[in-house]
Amino acid sequence: MYKTLFANVNRSLLAHDLVARVVAEKDIDLLAVAELNRYEAAKSSWITDTEGDVAIMLVSSNIHWRLRFRVKGIVALENESVMLVAVYVSPNIDLADFTRFIDTLQGVIINSLKKLVMLGDFNSKMVNAGSSYTNRRGQILADLMETIGCRCVNDGTPTYVAKATSRL
Repeated sequence: MYKTLFANVNRSLLAHDLVARVVAEKDIDLLAVAELNRYEAAKSSWITDTEGDVAIMLVSSNIHWRLRFRVKGIVALENESVMLVAVYVSPNIDLADFTRFIDTLQGVIINSLKKLVMLGDFNSKMVNAGSSYTNRRGQILADLMETIGCRCVNDGTPTYVAKATSRL
């Protein structure tokens, strides 16, 4: 069993530093990051998608994975029994592009006979991922998860909390 962490660091170098601290304190084996800082990615041993929007770092030297697939927004690694997929979908793409992205993702994982671990930021809302409602993107993602037999392991805690604003 690998200790794995996923974080969206919003291209912030400070957020990268905080994630690095958590990785060290919690003895994390695999780190996946969405919207990684390009400076940080360039100086580290990240395995990235083709655009540098999502990446995986093998923190533990005892882990032996090989690159399976990478396109914009998807990077997939595998070992003898597990396929690890890290995903980032921009909130700025339209529904048709989101659907094509999900179709590409399905093509990557559908024929694998390995256990699947999928981590990511889909910029969608699903009740079973902690949102108060499911939007159209969330329904498309939920349909994919049902098709491939995948379940969300989120405990219902929201994965995004809006910044509080103060009023003067």
